[in-house]
Amino acid sequence: MNTRVLSSSTIVREFQKIDVHPEGIRLMEPKSRLYCVKISGINIKQANVLKQEALAVGADAAVPYSVLNLQDRPVDVILIANFKQYRKLAEKLKHQFFNLKEAGKNILEVIRRYEMPAFQFSISKGRVRIKDFMLMGILNITPDSFSDGGKYYNDIGLAVDRAMEMESEGAEIIDIGGESSRPDAKVIDEEEEIKRVIPVIKAVRKKTKCLISCDTSRYNVAKLAIEYGADIINDVYALRRDSKLCKLIAGKKCGLILMHMKGTPQTMQKNPHYGDVIGEICEFFRERIEFASHNGIEKDKIIIDPGIGFGKRIFDNLEIIHRLREFTCFGLPILLGTSRKSFIGRIAGDALPEARLGGTIASCVAGYIQGARIFRVHDVKEIVQALKVISGITNYGKNESSRT
Repeated sequence: MNTRVLSSSTIVREFQKIDVHPEGIRLMEPKSRLYCVKISGINIKQANVLKQEALAVGADAAVPYSVLNLQDRPVDVILIANFKQYRKLAEKLKHQFFNLKEAGKNILEVIRRYEMPAFQFSISKGRVRIKDFMLMGILNITPDSFSDGGKYYNDIGLAVDRAMEMESEGAEIIDIGGESSRPDAKVIDEEEEIKRVIPVIKAVRKKTKCLISCDTSRYNVAKLAIEYGADIINDVYALRRDSKLCKLIAGKKCGLILMHMKGTPQTMQKNPHYGDVIGEICEFFRERIEFASHNGIEKDKIIIDPGIGFGKRIFDNLEIIHRLREFTCFGLPILLGTSRKSFIGRIAGDALPEARLGGTIASCVAGYIQGARIFRVHDVKEIVQALKVISGITNYGKNESSRT
């Protein structure tokens, strides 16, 4: 007798191997997938109804002890069920009161997003589809960036050559920035940022078919960047630095990256603290997405970035990557930027940023498994190779072509 636990990702093929009838497979496969779904900020009546209805379909719900004591305060509930049970629960909730009629539908949508992370976004030219993953090559036009500061500063020709090299290695986006956002970076004025990035954007646009992202949080820089060919604005301040930027992006219909940062580059690493790092970042994204939408930015233009290293401790960064898939609840593409960052050096003992390639590859592979689909990196060629391999492993068996 040989006994083993099966991977849930291979369960259909295992059913087929033991010659289960196709109708049996259709009925049993949804039972094999267990999901724990957290619903936050509901009232005691809603919590009690969810508990009762979950038990009625053979599932369960974890509720605070205060619910049993009938304490009237907002609470969180964690539902525990397989997909088949959630479908039954959704049907039952359609007939409930207490503003729960749409709850089941929302739960099923969040599970769908969890299983199938967003793979497309829009820019002014139209919809961009991510085939499997997308590489964003970093091109810093700064004298003081933490890894490649000074390398392409004041040399447009060298910057263009690097952009073309990254495109040939597999980059589909070139991210051009003129103001360093490393910890304790010096703030530069708007005129200097324009002087650094706009000539490079203009020159790169003429030489490459890649999408161009401008790493800026200022209206005038973004305005000129878009005029000279930028498709995306990558704002590490998430529309909190320049009030005019939001309307510009809405009017130009370009893509937008909203990044989470606690504080500013000058303050973010001075004793950052979180009670619940994932919960706080989720709330940040919820508020920023609503703000952007309220100001005319279409939701399908938005990409989210949890901001690895931007006001985070080492274990915050690790938890974010480990639980990255929880951010799929927004239905937006997730960008991961771990390239050569200091948390890798502190874990692996490599002081120099350029010595952190192995750690960068490991973090990108972990990020892919957890649902990231856009990767902002310095070392495009090596990361493309790593992601092709993990994609092949992860998606093995999903279609017959993976076996040839």
